Amino acid sequence: MVVGRVLRVSGPLVVAEGMRGSMVYEVVYVGEERLIGEIIGMHEDRAYIQVYEDTTGLRVGEPVEGTGSLLSAELGPGIVGKVFDGLQRPLSTIGELVGPFVKRGVKLPSLPRNVKWYLERNKNIKVGDKVGPGDVIGVVQETSLIKHYIMIPPGVHGVIKEIVNDGDYTIEDVIAVVESNSMKHYVRMMQKWPVRKPRPYVNRLEPTKPLITGQRVLDMIFPIALGGKAAVPGGFGSGKCVPPGTPVLLTNWDLIPIDELYRNVEGHRVKLSDKEELIELKKPINVLGFDGTRFRIVKATHIYKGYTDKLVEIRTSTGKTLRVTPNHKLPIIDPYGTVRYIRAIDIRPGMHLIIPKKVPSVGKEPRIPIEKLAKYEDVVSKDEEVNERVREFLNKLSMKDLKELCNTIGISLSTLNGIRKRRKRSIPLRLIVLIKNTFNVDLGLPRILGLRRSRLSLRIPSRVSEELAELLGLILADGSIVKNRVTFFNNSGELRRRFNDLLYKTFGLRGREKIANTVYAVEVTSSLLVRLLKEVFDIPSKRKSRNAVVPRIIMKASPKIIAAFIRGLYLGDGSFHQNTLEIASSSPKLISGLAYLLLKLGIPYSISKDEKYHRYRLFITSIGDLRKFYEIVLLNVSNLDITKIKKLKEYVSSKELGSILKDAIPLDPRFLKLIYRVLSKRQLGSEGVNIGNYIYKGERLGYKTMHKLKYVLMRSLNVKVTEALALIERLKTLLSMLNYVTFERVEHVNVIKYEGEVYDLVVEETHNFIGGEVPVIYHNTVLLQTLTKWARTKLNIYVGCGERGNEMADALHSFLRLKDPESGKPLYEKAVFIANTSNMPVAARETSVFLGVTIGEYFRDMGYDVLMVADSTSRWAEAMREVSARLEEMPGEEGFPAYLGSRLAEFYERSGRVKCLGRPEREGSLTIVGAVSPPGADFSEPVTQNTLRYIGTFIALDVALANRRHFPAVNWLLSYSLYVEALAKWWFKEFPKWKEMRDEALSILQREAELMEIVRLVGPDALPDQDKLLLDVARMIREDFLQQNAFHPIDCYCPPEKTVRMMDVILKFYRLSREALNKGVPLEKIRSLPIRVRIAKMKEVPYDEFPKVYKELINELERSFNELMRSGE
Repeated sequence: MVVGRVLRVSGPLVVAEGMRGSMVYEVVYVGEERLIGEIIGMHEDRAYIQVYEDTTGLRVGEPVEGTGSLLSAELGPGIVGKVFDGLQRPLSTIGELVGPFVKRGVKLPSLPRNVKWYLERNKNIKVGDKVGPGDVIGVVQETSLIKHYIMIPPGVHGVIKEIVNDGDYTIEDVIAVVESNSMKHYVRMMQKWPVRKPRPYVNRLEPTKPLITGQRVLDMIFPIALGGKAAVPGGFGSGKCVPPGTPVLLTNWDLIPIDELYRNVEGHRVKLSDKEELIELKKPINVLGFDGTRFRIVKATHIYKGYTDKLVEIRTSTGKTLRVTPNHKLPIIDPYGTVRYIRAIDIRPGMHLIIPKKVPSVGKEPRIPIEKLAKYEDVVSKDEEVNERVREFLNKLSMKDLKELCNTIGISLSTLNGIRKRRKRSIPLRLIVLIKNTFNVDLGLPRILGLRRSRLSLRIPSRVSEELAELLGLILADGSIVKNRVTFFNNSGELRRRFNDLLYKTFGLRGREKIANTVYAVEVTSSLLVRLLKEVFDIPSKRKSRNAVVPRIIMKASPKIIAAFIRGLYLGDGSFHQNTLEIASSSPKLISGLAYLLLKLGIPYSISKDEKYHRYRLFITSIGDLRKFYEIVLLNVSNLDITKIKKLKEYVSSKELGSILKDAIPLDPRFLKLIYRVLSKRQLGSEGVNIGNYIYKGERLGYKTMHKLKYVLMRSLNVKVTEALALIERLKTLLSMLNYVTFERVEHVNVIKYEGEVYDLVVEETHNFIGGEVPVIYHNTVLLQTLTKWARTKLNIYVGCGERGNEMADALHSFLRLKDPESGKPLYEKAVFIANTSNMPVAARETSVFLGVTIGEYFRDMGYDVLMVADSTSRWAEAMREVSARLEEMPGEEGFPAYLGSRLAEFYERSGRVKCLGRPEREGSLTIVGAVSPPGADFSEPVTQNTLRYIGTFIALDVALANRRHFPAVNWLLSYSLYVEALAKWWFKEFPKWKEMRDEALSILQREAELMEIVRLVGPDALPDQDKLLLDVARMIREDFLQQNAFHPIDCYCPPEKTVRMMDVILKFYRLSREALNKGVPLEKIRSLPIRVRIAKMKEVPYDEFPKVYKELINELERSFNELMRSGE
């Protein structure tokens, strides 16, 4: 065993000396913490080591210990259904031991040693039989879907000397002894195999069977062979992020833009790529998250920065607008009353977003931070109580401390002595604040301030009062600050008197009446008040109308203070006209802050923007919401002789409170009909509940009706307990939600161009947070995951290579929920997951890829068809580029190492369909599909071009198709498959017309692309009817066949029988249409055939019903066109 020492550390690369005798790809332990590394190069006695754990803190001189063995995978029962990292450490076990993040130096066995598996021995193998590599000596039922065959390891030949009987054994128990040349080999259920070394087989077979994926565009147009190689290139996905400037609401009610959070937080920064970075926060941020029924405090542990070239803009029925990246998930309420998170790109008008309505607020009134005025040298304390305490403290200080104070604050020692000896009555505020901060002593802050050489003083309350809050609202609405003057403009004498009264009660000042440009005003002259309003209360002095914001101190205040502030805004800038209460401003930030304040009060609102005058309107129209606003905000001033108060009071007093539309729930009538299973219409009617209007007339269930319905159902528990309890729980959840959220209809969804940075928070537990210009709930590589889920293989391996943690978590959660389409068993029972997320060391990306392919070969050797998906090989290539740069190797194109191509070849060439070693004779296959994420979707970059040299199917993802919501976004003009001819024989046996239909469909799509160039120049009307028909059919192929919804319960998986028949229907329509056109039938008559609607809905027909529907469609096509052609004659 060789032991050297660390000579140099450069990120994941460590150079060690004294390692003569070591071999390339040998595993070594680096440093005192024994970090796992692999030697990737040797020069004399120096070893260049790629370390697969974080090397922070590793010191020169620490030991490096060789193991003499290669980096190997443990292969045996216990692999399936588990999640490993790139070093095959079981992440679930690590999570239980050390928490949610892998800590360096952690070493655990890959497979559990204490679990016993029931081994069923192969009865055909007995003591004395000759055995060789790959011979099956027993089988373990690892999951309900996977039989794990126990095989003689490669390289072991001989005679069976001992073999165990059926029974329970651990993977380390000896189950057979094989003797060869007097040497005994002890066979266990577990094998170890070097991950970089391909496993042996008898010979490679031609790929003649297709990999059935359930995706029509792949199975029909661009097939992948079992044992084949495919790549799915497409630009780095725009993650689940929001644009810069999007405010995030913290639990202390600070509203901070997400990009500002990113710049200012402390934590461990991990650069994922040129445009991606992740920060693991040193101190998690407390935010508010929605747990499905209410809001609660949750922790944001990471902040992510990425890049996107587009955003989705969503506008609700109340005017709330939010912009997020296409993959960002948002909460909706579905027609059955359950919360679902769906991607922004999949949101449609008519859906209902879950929007915050009320967030509980607790805490004391915030203290007024007058220390902010200490920046001004002439601000002094005139508070005698505080001044006396300061003098007493100064008199206790040593001369050294006094001189240091003088130097820091910039005053002479004689001045300080004058303060100590009471020769100066006022004391600089700067001195009081400095004493507090320097000596950590609280002498109190003065409540009476003034300016040096001025007799005037200003009384300042210690905390925000209702009077102060209302005064601030009035100033923001109709006030201005010019030099040393504060002016309030309003023609209402009542309101000017109230302003003066509030001014006196709060600060002890009175303003004087004046007329300014025909407008009556109250003006007060006080430089100190101006500074206080600007520095402490965030009142802008320039362009107030556009720059106004809700003061930060008001954001943190209690509901009664907030109500007083809103009262001031409404009295100054509000109106009540035509049953609508409105507050308008030219400042978007003021309206945004006001929206958050109303969130504290639980008052719903709507927002709109006047594009002509660039003003933002916040308005309230519902009688219930108007009454709530009046009772919370204006009840204290109802005696004021102000028209807008009187009108609102009269209106809310004269109207009865009806159902509130915002609190109505968009439930599907089929859900409401379930109530009839528990109670009859007569029973409901006797209790005063009539749900007929909600079932048959499309009305929405209101809050009051829900309460009554819950009460009636609870009384019926003795009738049908199970059904009633289920309905009661659903109604209780919805009623609880309505205390905190509202359901707003989506009116408009638009994809807009945006090239720039985006950000996201990683939030524990709820995985969402409140934020946005107006309060909304933000959540935190579909084709590849779809392949892994639905491919018709025996085992699927998903390798997340450099994937973001939340994406990997989403993939894992979806696997846990889904069923295998063939067996109906849980999908995870035939899957293996390898998660090397973006916050893990970059060097480990390579091991994750080779670990996945080694596990795939092992199950291939059992005679299984295995699919391995690597997402993404580009991130692996970036890791290679980083390590190569640290090795100071000569770079190739775009900085990638010169051996990029050979390393990719090593990976892809391990796929294949083979004749396996051993008895019984069997065939197996390993299919590899790699994602390639070229920056900017540039397919000419080196990773994509090198990949193209080794693959057989190229599946090009198209950003433009994704923007048009065409999924899977596979570009049929760029993609190709080299397996078509080889697979045509298999398809011919099952579906003789497959090759012919595929070629015809592709030629239609290619001809469509040519015709579209002409259409762009001369318009569609210039085309002959035959070409117009071709465009119609091409559109049918694109929208009714190629488009497939990965989240639809039926359309997510399409068996090959249905796929071929769907294409047959469309092409038959085309052939009959051409024949009809040739016989003089007008194109418009063909376009108006009802059969086209049924063809468009084929994808939604369940598989077991489709043979019948297919025959009906073929018969209807022939009948419809016969009638057309007869009428044309």
